[in-house]
Amino acid sequence: MTEPTPVKREITAAERWLLLAALAVGVLFDQLVSSLYRGSFLEWWSVFWLCYLVLFYALYWQRLARDKILWFIAACAAALCLWAFFFDGSQTGYGSLTMLVIPCVLMAHAAASAGEYRLKDAGGIAAEWFSGWFVKPFTGLPAFAGAAGSLVSGGRRPVVRKILLGAAVTLPLLGLLILLLSGADQVFGYYLDRITADWKIGAAVRHGVVVCIATALFYSFLWNIGFGKRKSPVKAAAGEIDRVVCFVVLGSVTLLYLLFCGIQFTYLFAGAGLPGGMTYAEYARAGFAQTVAVCAINLGIFGVFLRFGAKSAALPALLAGLLGLTGVMLVSGFVRLKLYIDAFGLTWLRLLSAWFILYLAAVLLLCAIRLVREKLPLIAVCALLLFGWYAALGYANPGGFAARYNESRGYAQTIVEMG
Repeated sequence: MTEPTPVKREITAAERWLLLAALAVGVLFDQLVSSLYRGSFLEWWSVFWLCYLVLFYALYWQRLARDKILWFIAACAAALCLWAFFFDGSQTGYGSLTMLVIPCVLMAHAAASAGEYRLKDAGGIAAEWFSGWFVKPFTGLPAFAGAAGSLVSGGRRPVVRKILLGAAVTLPLLGLLILLLSGADQVFGYYLDRITADWKIGAAVRHGVVVCIATALFYSFLWNIGFGKRKSPVKAAAGEIDRVVCFVVLGSVTLLYLLFCGIQFTYLFAGAGLPGGMTYAEYARAGFAQTVAVCAINLGIFGVFLRFGAKSAALPALLAGLLGLTGVMLVSGFVRLKLYIDAFGLTWLRLLSAWFILYLAAVLLLCAIRLVREKLPLIAVCALLLFGWYAALGYANPGGFAARYNESRGYAQTIVEMG
């Protein structure tokens, strides 16, 4: 029995246009990102991602135009990109951190664009986000090869197209081989240097390689977003956490936090004398980071038991108690930070810490609302709030704010210590 001949998938016109868009992104990446000598890197980095965002919306306008959530994420990303043109990013660490945050926010935007997402299915969106970094830039490379090959197949003048494709492959290959041969033989290199004294072959080859690689990877990524499989993420089957386990874990954690909060009320809030001659500045510095980390872990515990804990009358009470004690710990962290700032002054990193505490307080409020309103997509709302929260911090001008704060309180204008 003869096996059926596989049907070759037809390359659409949109996929060919995507080649042009990917090439534009590749050229922009080479000129704005890989050429580090061009002035302020943060500004060119921001320009590149703004151009990418414009091209992304141009490619998938029909899908994105009516989605307010995607517009909000895109607006946050654009605000972070534009920040570099309003403030001096070299004076604070906010600029360096923003370089990492911009592509992360844009990847979240692409992850939500890739499928028919639901805000309550945060796990599916998170899986898409990781896939966008490690899978999608590579799994669409066969589609890139197919789209590029379709340029030379068929048409009215296939021979001309084949010649152009051959030239496109040959020119960078010849450039690379000539460079290698010039180093392999000194005489060959001597005559090559005389012939090409005013040429910049090395630079041309380097730029060509960067453009080709970036074009292929961005085509693969964008093709997966627009033409790959678009399915609603399937929720993984997960069993419930037994009510006895819930009671033991949450009860034990609550008792531990009650003890901890008792110490906070004694030494931090009530101002009782510290043991061992410890100063309040040292006390605040030693415990701030750990306190904030515990609060973040508590919110994670809340989310896990809220989602997977077996329903019982005691569960909401235990979770409410956990939130209440976490609130006390957040206040403790804020008081510790204030004591530390009063002793040593304000830096952008301490301002970022205070901003993060306020964000955790907002998340805590959202968790309390989620206890009484099950339809609230908690994780998605917290993520969207974080995007806007971080962008707002940038436009508060952390460096300038810290300098004004220190000047108003008599600290040195420049504080070198960043702890």
